[in-house]
Amino acid sequence: MTARGILTTSAYVLEHNKRRLLILLGILALILFFYGIRSVFEGLAALVGQMPGLLITLIFYAFAFIAQFGALMWFLSRPRTYTVTPDDPQLGLSFDDYRGQPDLVDHAKTLVRILGGVERFKQAGGEMPKGMLLSGQPGTGKTFLAGVIAAEAKLPFIYIDASSLRSMWMGVDALIIMSLFRKGRGLGRKYAKPGTPGACILFMDELDSIGMSRGGVQGGQQQGGMGPMGMFAGGGMGLNTLLNQMDSLGQHVEDRLKVKIARWLGLVRGPVPPKPLVFVIGATNRPDVLDTALTRPGRLDRALIVYPPDGEGRKDIIQHYLSKKAHDETTDVDMMAQDSIGWTPIHIKTIINEALIVAHEDGRDKLSYKDWLAAADQRFLGLKQPIHKMSADDKRAVAYHEAGHAVVNYYLRPEDRMKKASIIRRGETLGVVQSSEREERHQLHARQIETDIMVSLGSRAVEELILGTKLAGASSDLMQATNGALTYVARLGMGSTLMVAPASMAGYPPAVLVLVDNMLGQLYEETKRLIQEKEYAVHAVAGSLIERQELIGSELDEVFKYAEEAHPEKAAPFVRKTLVLPKMEDLMKNGANGHMPMLAIPEVPVQPVPGQPPGPPVPGPVPVPPVGGGGGNPT
Repeated sequence: MTARGILTTSAYVLEHNKRRLLILLGILALILFFYGIRSVFEGLAALVGQMPGLLITLIFYAFAFIAQFGALMWFLSRPRTYTVTPDDPQLGLSFDDYRGQPDLVDHAKTLVRILGGVERFKQAGGEMPKGMLLSGQPGTGKTFLAGVIAAEAKLPFIYIDASSLRSMWMGVDALIIMSLFRKGRGLGRKYAKPGTPGACILFMDELDSIGMSRGGVQGGQQQGGMGPMGMFAGGGMGLNTLLNQMDSLGQHVEDRLKVKIARWLGLVRGPVPPKPLVFVIGATNRPDVLDTALTRPGRLDRALIVYPPDGEGRKDIIQHYLSKKAHDETTDVDMMAQDSIGWTPIHIKTIINEALIVAHEDGRDKLSYKDWLAAADQRFLGLKQPIHKMSADDKRAVAYHEAGHAVVNYYLRPEDRMKKASIIRRGETLGVVQSSEREERHQLHARQIETDIMVSLGSRAVEELILGTKLAGASSDLMQATNGALTYVARLGMGSTLMVAPASMAGYPPAVLVLVDNMLGQLYEETKRLIQEKEYAVHAVAGSLIERQELIGSELDEVFKYAEEAHPEKAAPFVRKTLVLPKMEDLMKNGANGHMPMLAIPEVPVQPVPGQPPGPPVPGPVPVPPVGGGGGNPT
């Protein structure tokens, strides 16, 4: 600073504080006038002499107050935060560790370059984004992606579990959020590159715990009232503070205390230089309940949905985790990718580790594809617990029950592959039939839902046509078929009406239930026709299950192959009839004519009131038939 600049600043400071100096000089003059110079100096000397004792007393009382209230509030309200700085890297992650989602990685690399201060971006007039929202089902890798971004950006990183901000003390959640942003700006300044204001990443996991909508039926934030001691029952202030910290006029005014004092004295003046960016990354499984002010442009406006990986992504993830485990070189990665359709990365990682546990328990040092299948069954179906003393009749009934599912599945889904048929108890099931898509599908057609319903009805069709009975174990199958038909008619508009019932609807109109019953009836007749045509295959599969208890995909294919070779005259593909549902207007017309009992409203006689003539009958409640089946062991 030049001499002229120093003189100019000094003149401004004197002019800026002229009134304060005059007031101070006036106070000093009054003191000297009333007490005299000697008395004033004697008082100051006495005060200085008593200062050590007074200071000790003040410190004691301050610590006592903090111990009684401050420490207790801190202990009960402290959030779970973790801070990582560029000079002390702890995460040890890179973009190479995030597998199966190349598009997400490319987006994350772009974000990292912008946060790092790309000069070309700044020269073009670009402004730093304020935040990003990561949403998606549990286990898709939202938290992992945030960690990778933090590690690659070489920026200060603060991680906090947002649920820990829900303090029992009123207003503490707001104080914590203000403290987090103040800490983030401080770290941004400390590690800022030359010529840049700096940046810090603040990652808030489970953001919906504090970011829920402030009102409405979604369970919004509620301001806490005063408790018995006037400080309890707090909550709901954190969201407002978060919104204010992310985007408000506070971005343009000074927040550092020392600079505030300097501005008060006039030592610093002019516009506030750009503040360090606190880039907020929020992660949630429930983006639909977040407050709209939180996701508006200027806050968490970069919405990134993390989906489960597709086929190529799953293969990449499987190969990545297999490379870290001892495994058989003949393990079929393509088959594993087909088996894991719809799985999240954490599912795949967990099943591979479980497969190694299965191999270790079997006395082997390497996992194989069969270990992978066994681990998946344990995770999703339950532990294998055979019933060692099952009667021959029960065993035959379960085998034919599962054979019904297998036969319908085999002939109606030739494009899929059979994975397994088993009559070994797992979890709550006495048996299971599994199949998977050979190629991943991203659209659901009406005919696929009809096929799913027929597969569910295959067990009851076999029970009636071959066993000559009805088993309680089919109740779960019937429930699944009913839910599928309700979805088909009332949720997807695939029936004879385009009317779609809202998700909040407690029940279904009687006409919709009639359509569902009609649909189930038609599909059940088609299922019985298929079972009658392919009865030889039912006997073949059931006999093999009784003998071997469990058949994997290749073994099932051999059973069907031999059965068709033994009955070439019946081995033709099964041709389904087209499903035709009655029109809603026809149902309503029939109901008006009295031909549909479900829509008929019975009359309830009114009890006569003494002294008054009897009135007309009053319509009673509309009877709705049950849509679920009975109990029993689900299979």
